[in-house]
Amino acid sequence: MKIALVQINATMCAYEETIARMLSAASTFERQGADLLIFPATTLTGFNPQSLLNQEGVETDIALVLDELAERASVPILVPFLFESSGQPVPEVAYIHDKKIVPLRMGASVAYLKAHGHMPEGEPVMQFVQQDTDFGVALDLEGLAAYSAGSENADVIIYLPFSGFCADDEATSMGATLGDGFYIGEATKANSWLVGVNSIGAQDEIVYSGGSFVISPWGEIAAALPNFEEAMELVEVEPLSEGPLEEPLAPAPYQRMRMIWGALTLALRDFVDKQGVRGVGLLLTGDLLTSVLAALAVDALGPMRVWGLLVPSADEDALKDARHLARNLRIHAEEVNKSDFKQAAELIDSNPLAVIRLLARAAAPQILGPGLLMLTAVDKTALALQQDPDCYHAASFAPFSDVYRTDILALTSDRNGKSPVIPRSVLARLDVPRDLVADAHALSDARTLSELDSVLLSVIERGESVTDVVREGGNLEETLGILSAVGKGELSRRNCPAGPIISERALVERRTPIAIHRASSTAHVSSMPEVVAGLSTAMNNADIMSLMERLQTLAGAFEDAADPASLDLPHNLHSYLQDFASSGGFSTNGDDLWGSGLFSKN
Repeated sequence: MKIALVQINATMCAYEETIARMLSAASTFERQGADLLIFPATTLTGFNPQSLLNQEGVETDIALVLDELAERASVPILVPFLFESSGQPVPEVAYIHDKKIVPLRMGASVAYLKAHGHMPEGEPVMQFVQQDTDFGVALDLEGLAAYSAGSENADVIIYLPFSGFCADDEATSMGATLGDGFYIGEATKANSWLVGVNSIGAQDEIVYSGGSFVISPWGEIAAALPNFEEAMELVEVEPLSEGPLEEPLAPAPYQRMRMIWGALTLALRDFVDKQGVRGVGLLLTGDLLTSVLAALAVDALGPMRVWGLLVPSADEDALKDARHLARNLRIHAEEVNKSDFKQAAELIDSNPLAVIRLLARAAAPQILGPGLLMLTAVDKTALALQQDPDCYHAASFAPFSDVYRTDILALTSDRNGKSPVIPRSVLARLDVPRDLVADAHALSDARTLSELDSVLLSVIERGESVTDVVREGGNLEETLGILSAVGKGELSRRNCPAGPIISERALVERRTPIAIHRASSTAHVSSMPEVVAGLSTAMNNADIMSLMERLQTLAGAFEDAADPASLDLPHNLHSYLQDFASSGGFSTNGDDLWGSGLFSKN
């Protein structure tokens, strides 16, 4: 059986263009003898178009697109899409063949209803048969695990993820992780061909990396499409074969920095192209962040679509480096004349250069010309700590807003490894907030930055508490100071422009109330013995029974719970609470019900 993997970068709601490209691919692969075409998850509706699905006519447009594919395509097609159900977007996969449209999810639900008398509690198992070959469809890793665990069977498993690229989760890079053994175990455990077709392109803030692949049941790689590029490939799959392949592929190991750079360039390119913008504009000040941003913009769009505004600073060498960078990148560069802003700057502030830079940011769109998307080099570290909040007020897009400065340092080294366009001297102009790191005077800039970003990562991405950070070896005063800075920056962060989300948790997903007061003295870090000792002296068995009853109710276990009065309560509260904490508390399904605090697994 010949299966075509069609990794295309489609634009949401551009249905005429999208359907033309889909039919063109169908015609091409039909001539090559394809038996099935598979399109990625975001081809028709994007990743989660809740606001679009609520608009009148959108779901009708999707149905018309599927009708046209069924009418005009001569080769079977598999295409995912989203529809609205009970106010939520629900993934579906259309299997189009013989001028018929079969919604696999709905079909699986109806079949389950007929067999069991009720709808399935979880995700229905989507399967279909073509040419005596059993196909199974999975939309996430949980669905894929059902096949690798043996609870579901198929000759060919088709994996169509809706989740985008995440730098903290290698599996989202698809084919780029095959060299490290990802997905190969799933194929061999299921004893099935595994066909992964991943989306490509930026969908609002979410980025998809491509990297579609085909793995044989014995673990050899039959196909691996490139990351961050459109690609199509016809792959022959033989369900009855036991291998080996004639020419199996041996992909390179995973490279995290290359994946991050590719995701950022693709996001910027799509943000510009899909809006019809002619190019981008940015300030060039000779510091590290603006220099790396300029290199990123050129890699994304080419030098002819990048305009830079050279801004003077107190360091004359910085301006020289900015000019040098502009020449290396061959971009358009205008230069701010100090005299143009000097008089206004002196009236406003005693630091004229700082105000010149502020005025240059505001005037950049007029100086560089209309029709440009203005960029800011603000990164996740600066946003978290409220560093220079004025730097992004005149910008519309922040490519680094979900990237810590430690990673930007690594990206600089990796980018210069391909071609040394960023002057090495700009590394000396790395802004490091040393006042927030304990004993920073004894550490290098890179180590200080690593200490700082490590705390931010623990709190923002991992959701750890101050107690968690300190127990892992963090400094209490340092951690409280960093969290205080994060809290103070909440209001200014809400003025930050859009940017790609490539981490487990972006700052825009960590909003906290602005009108809140929480003194640092309330963040008391306690060890388990301290907590247990406090409770032991304050509570008797009656209090414990009452507490257990309330916690069981909160945990949803009230109906099945035994009467606390009938329980054989331990006399040693210290031992009991230790056992209680180690077993996960009152979680009824094995999950961690309590995210932090006494009753968490932490």
